[in-house]
Amino acid sequence: MAFAVSLVMNIFQLFRREFNLMDVTTIVYFSIASVGIFVFSINVFIDESGFLGYFTLFLMAVFSIVVKQPFTFQVSKRDYPEVYWRDKLFLLVNQVITGVWAIVFLLNAFVYLFLRSPINIIVSNTLIVIGIVFSIIYPLKAPARRVYKEFIRYDWRVDVSPGRSNGEDEYDVIIVGAGIGGLTCG
Repeated sequence: MAFAVSLVMNIFQLFRREFNLMDVTTIVYFSIASVGIFVFSINVFIDESGFLGYFTLFLMAVFSIVVKQPFTFQVSKRDYPEVYWRDKLFLLVNQVITGVWAIVFLLNAFVYLFLRSPINIIVSNTLIVIGIVFSIIYPLKAPARRVYKEFIRYDWRVDVSPGRSNGEDEYDVIIVGAGIGGLTCG
């Protein structure tokens, strides 16, 4: 069934000439699993489906980072205008999110290798929820944090001593501007 679904999804993408790494990985994995099960009667794809599936996703995520085409990039492109697609920060955010998903996939592979049902399902789903929440929050917070870090490098400190009078050429506040904003600040 999974093979048929991934095949149908990829046929539509073939006609649109849109491929992404996750879909290609899915069809390759299920093709190998189908041949292994139905032709060679290899049951490891059934007995260890959780481990093999998540480990395959881990390898796919790591590969996408290595080739600098994070698999999350395809999804992000749907939500952001093309002008952002080559932006270094946009790519960095996708690299980080893909890295987090690689960790989630690897942890889930080990969860299915070492834990049994129903604990493995609960832990796996919890890790997936963590990945989803991170994927939603991080793109909103990371650019602002990056800008803040850049801004803070150029910040300055002014020593203010409220108990002491200022001498000539010493100021606690300097107002720049002659408009209504400067007058209001003064």
